[in-house]
Amino acid sequence: MVLLSQLIRTAAITGRADSVHAWFAGRQGGRWVEQTVRAAMPKPARADSAQTLSELTELHASGVITEDEFKRLRAGLRV
Repeated sequence: MVLLSQLIRTAAITGRADSVHAWFAGRQGGRWVEQTVRAAMPKPARADSAQTLSELTELHASGVITEDEFKRLRAGLRV
């Protein structure tokens, strides 16, 4: 609130409101960019550990991954 009152006082003394408009535009522009980026790049959904483990088991059974790879990937799941 103090910053806003200083901006208003500056605009009243100098008779120029462009610094006030620039401050608001910068804040609103920053918010808009942040919201746009979040909407365009949502956080990845967390993988279901049980489903991932079953997929790893299928890959191991079919011979796509070795026993060592299976153990390493399973340890990474913390199951």
